[in-house]
Amino acid sequence: MKRKYNIALIPTEKAQSIIQCADFLSAIADRYLLGINSFPHVTLCQFEANESDIKSIWEKACNEIHQKSIELTFEEFSCISFDEIIFWVSLLPDHRDVLIQMHAVIAGIVNKSIKSNYDPHLTLINTKDSTYENLVDKLTARYAPIQDAFVLALGRSDEIGQLIEVISSCR
Repeated sequence: MKRKYNIALIPTEKAQSIIQCADFLSAIADRYLLGINSFPHVTLCQFEANESDIKSIWEKACNEIHQKSIELTFEEFSCISFDEIIFWVSLLPDHRDVLIQMHAVIAGIVNKSIKSNYDPHLTLINTKDSTYENLVDKLTARYAPIQDAFVLALGRSDEIGQLIEVISSCR
């Protein structure tokens, strides 16, 4: 049976600071809320695989990604919707060019096509509250950029893309 997995970058020290941003928005959160069922992460590639294939996929990822750790700074928020029904709030990292290259390598390993619209981000919440940007503006006013070392990790994902279990990391 295939399961959903995620090869991502996870913070080494500032996870709680990131979760506090999601907590500030939790009153309007729908299904995705960082911290309750989800670890902070920047997805490089989500995929489905048989559990028996995961060890070899992870070994290839560790061998082919030479930069197992990257210092990321999150200075701004992203507020987007793909359908004007569900709205997503994320933090945007620097070093996007490096993250795009890492995505391409991982996509090749898991036999997925490279997403031409891959947009590195760290999702905080999703919401159906169309006035969500008012609360995001309040968070932005008190927000201090978060900087941390992020390490390559393999984990399980749920149906909406939350990283719900870290299986292995390069710590």
